[in-house]
Amino acid sequence: MDYVYHVLVMVCLYAILAISFNVVIGLAGLFALSHAAFYAIGAYTTAILTTQYGVPVLPALVCGIVLTGVIGAIAALPALRIGGHYLVVVTLALQIIVIDVLRNAQGLTGGPDGISGIPRLTLFGQTLSTPGSFLVLAAAVAAFVYLITHMLAFSPFGRALRAMREDELAAQSIGKNVVALKLIAFAFSAASAAIAGSLLAHYITFVSPQSFSIDETILVLAMIILGGTGNLFGAAAGAAILVALPELLKLMALPVGTADLLRNAFYGLMLILILRFRPEGIFPERYRYRLPESAKRAAGVLEVDAWTRPVRGEVTLAGNDLHKNFGGIVAANGVDLELRSGIVTGLIGPNGAGKTTAFNLLTGFLTPTAGRVSMRGLPLADRRPHRIVRSSIARSFQDLRLFKRMTVLENVLTAFPDQLGDRLWNVFLRPFAVRAQDHANMARALEVLDFVGLRDRAEQSADNLSYAEEKLLVIARLLATDAEVLLLDEPLSGLDPTTLDQVLPIVRRLAEQGRTICLIEHNLDVIREVCDVTAYLDGGKVLAFGKPEELMRDPKLVERYIQ
Repeated sequence: MDYVYHVLVMVCLYAILAISFNVVIGLAGLFALSHAAFYAIGAYTTAILTTQYGVPVLPALVCGIVLTGVIGAIAALPALRIGGHYLVVVTLALQIIVIDVLRNAQGLTGGPDGISGIPRLTLFGQTLSTPGSFLVLAAAVAAFVYLITHMLAFSPFGRALRAMREDELAAQSIGKNVVALKLIAFAFSAASAAIAGSLLAHYITFVSPQSFSIDETILVLAMIILGGTGNLFGAAAGAAILVALPELLKLMALPVGTADLLRNAFYGLMLILILRFRPEGIFPERYRYRLPESAKRAAGVLEVDAWTRPVRGEVTLAGNDLHKNFGGIVAANGVDLELRSGIVTGLIGPNGAGKTTAFNLLTGFLTPTAGRVSMRGLPLADRRPHRIVRSSIARSFQDLRLFKRMTVLENVLTAFPDQLGDRLWNVFLRPFAVRAQDHANMARALEVLDFVGLRDRAEQSADNLSYAEEKLLVIARLLATDAEVLLLDEPLSGLDPTTLDQVLPIVRRLAEQGRTICLIEHNLDVIREVCDVTAYLDGGKVLAFGKPEELMRDPKLVERYIQ
């Protein structure tokens, strides 16, 4: 039975690795190849502290977790600026560096020979010296890691991670700090891997660099792909399958070399079949939020008074003499624009006139080469996009940028500001408060969706919406930010007349509530109907400003643009 218990212990350890790696790979969408390095750091930290410095096991384990978490956060720094195959290269380099340090720092790590004589763990006065006794602890820790990771995944923080995975720019546009999200995801994943490493060190009482090669990272990645990317249970199931499979093959009466080849061939064939016929894995991602009855009952009609803003006509957002150069290309050449509360301002002009550039400058997605952006007179210089949103300015994109793999409800829920669950410590230390606020936010989200006519689509995936419904969801997500200033980049383009009749009143109602609305639009009939004032841009500057009818009677503009 000790052999069976040993296999089960290894299943538990690899389940911890797969679950923790899935936070980065599945939830955050950051493809990295350094997980075995974090596994090694946890194992070696506890081994060195207990054997060379006499540190008790529990403090040594805590030190390993903390140190690995810090290194994981540092490893995330390249992910702040790069992604895709570049991030793979950087994290692979980290994996190689860690293994080289373990092999060459002989005085500290024992070099290629590793560290032996690591003390066994003691639980309730009993030394865990057999696989059967150690299995209880390994299973309990694996269950604990699964529980806390499950809490993270189903929290507002987990929603924000998946939103970042879907579209980083869109996540920033609703106030999410993608820098912090990446750092925390890497740190959490690395710290959890360190737990598995520490347990391994005290289980086999020996560690060496050979146990933490790149092959380990690839094996854990295969477990995630097999079980289901983004599914925590699937990651654990993938670990169980790929740990148990080699042991089952050993029961076959085959020469050792043949058994090894057969195992590798079986691995490859299984992964090929999974990727071909079920690319989402055995257990696909499941993060659909079922609406609790309490949220449905609490949801009512959106209260206009709750969104009433200052007196109509007050200047809210202003851009003064904005310039933006890209090398020799001048995208903005002295843009002056004042947006006022309760007023719908339209931006018109030919393609390449600088309209979207103006939006990017106003919302922090571009830093002006010169000029000033201010909100109610307060400068917004050097503020990142997520901080601009917190200053009550939100924008949409011409290409919509919805979170397509999330539900309509989740798209709106993610955008609510000041959620307790956006902070990781609240997820674990105040779970009931986080859950209560989330239920209240679900009721608010239903009200927002009802306002734009999408309440009956709340539990549908966003990629199942029609184009018109996607446009409405964009507006709903902006409303959820509770921003005072809404910048809409071609929100009505491509809509048929019937849908326009549905959307235009929503834009007008928002302005009537006191919000500041600015929209880019090419349909001049829409400009006439919905806009109070219009700015004509060309050559990166505002050439004319006034009521739509006045601009459209200007013969110069007629010559340059309208005709």
